[in-house]
Amino acid sequence: MPRVLGIDHGERRLGLAVGDTDIGVATGLPTITWSGKKDLRGRLMAVIDEQGPELLVVGYPLLMDGTRGERCEVVDAFVKLLTGWSGLPVALRDERLTSAEADRIRMEAGRTEKEARAGGLLDRAAAVLLLQNWFDSADRSGLDPDTLPAGRKDDDR
Repeated sequence: MPRVLGIDHGERRLGLAVGDTDIGVATGLPTITWSGKKDLRGRLMAVIDEQGPELLVVGYPLLMDGTRGERCEVVDAFVKLLTGWSGLPVALRDERLTSAEADRIRMEAGRTEKEARAGGLLDRAAAVLLLQNWFDSADRSGLDPDTLPAGRKDDDR
């Protein structure tokens, strides 16, 4: 049963979810809070070693118009590190609206935003939504960043 690890990359936290392709159900894992590449590598590789995924699905933060923004460059750099560290293939997945959906889940759970952020609930929920979306999709190939148009700078609009 091939396992897949879903990753929602944030500036200080990684939301994580795991699932098996045969079952197709994403389950949240504890959120990783990190400070620096060395810390991130150690924590993330421990999860990868424990979970044994054959594929990593990483959220790709496209702008609402479908173009690449500045955050995509950060995720591109993260993916390069990740493939070097793990040697595993990575599929990028459009993550537009997963944060909004995760926030809706937070509100339904009766948690304040502060509580949800402190406990990693929002990051974990975003990773679960991301991976579940990938499982439910007919096309699991992932995005090709080289074919996506760059976003425009605010001063160009």
